[in-house]
Amino acid sequence: MTKIIFKDARITQPQDNQPEQIKKIFPDISPVKEGDIVAIKIHPGEYGNTTHVRPVIVRTVVDLVIKEGGIPFVTDTTTLYKGMKLNAAELIQGAAMNGFTHASMNAPFIVADGLRGGDGREITINGEVLDSITVASGIVEADSMIVISHGKGHPASGFGGAVKHLGMGCLDRAGKIKVHEVGRPSIDPEKCIRCGDCVEVCPWGAIDPPIIDHSRCCGELSCADACQQEAIIPPQDASTKMQKRLGEAALGPIKALKGRIGYINWVYDLTPGCDCFNFSGERFVEDIGILAGTDPVAIDSATIDLINERMKKSGKSIYHVWGVDPFIHLEAAEKIGCGSRKY
Repeated sequence: MTKIIFKDARITQPQDNQPEQIKKIFPDISPVKEGDIVAIKIHPGEYGNTTHVRPVIVRTVVDLVIKEGGIPFVTDTTTLYKGMKLNAAELIQGAAMNGFTHASMNAPFIVADGLRGGDGREITINGEVLDSITVASGIVEADSMIVISHGKGHPASGFGGAVKHLGMGCLDRAGKIKVHEVGRPSIDPEKCIRCGDCVEVCPWGAIDPPIIDHSRCCGELSCADACQQEAIIPPQDASTKMQKRLGEAALGPIKALKGRIGYINWVYDLTPGCDCFNFSGERFVEDIGILAGTDPVAIDSATIDLINERMKKSGKSIYHVWGVDPFIHLEAAEKIGCGSRKY
């Protein structure tokens, strides 16, 4: 059974602020050895999002890595959707606009999968649905890693935390497509009004309404979100299939780094949507606090349990935020060997 450290947001004293809490828990989760090049994996948020993990949290971890003799770099990967994360140049610019700079973090920000997301390494995982997955080379070539995740809702996986950070955020573009490809949608020609909204948001030129070219489509489904006519229809079981792939893909970076990863879940500003949204919605539950551990499945399970406990008084759980069961991807991750839901 894995030990998870929890610092409750409700009992924080002035002398026990978030940076001080992280300083206390870091020795219990740090994989850093002297001389390590250490990836500090974050999500800097799409520009316009204001509820992502704060730079001061990242700076605290950077300074602790340096204190232990590590050489830190802060990192993220490119995305499949249009925005300021589609390529490395805009990702670095967008991160800086959200406050993630060398000056604020005391470490360089490096995009782990290259200029256009094509720099990855194939890792064999032997899952039930995925034989292998491609992980961003900047993650694979690091010696160890600290994953700092913002615990929040997610429309595709129900919850976004450490496992999603591994099984999506640490992958290159090909790896992300492999997880998403089960979501390639179709268009209902009777509902489609040829407005072009879907064409505008698709960066791959895959849509000529009412036709979607599946040889170009990545299955990321921002087109479905953009369609006000609800004419774009994902496969009925897309969410479940995607979550299973997500859970299995999380083993890729774990194998690449031989398990030398520590995890911090920053569970404040719990918005329904991912930090990939270019806005921040209203919180669906009060702040929880900070969790830390060395098992991504356990830390996410503990986080979800705490969220559900706080939501109990309303008769709801995190499932009700999107109608998506977040334990699907955690069960897949546990089954393939990423960790245990017992903590």
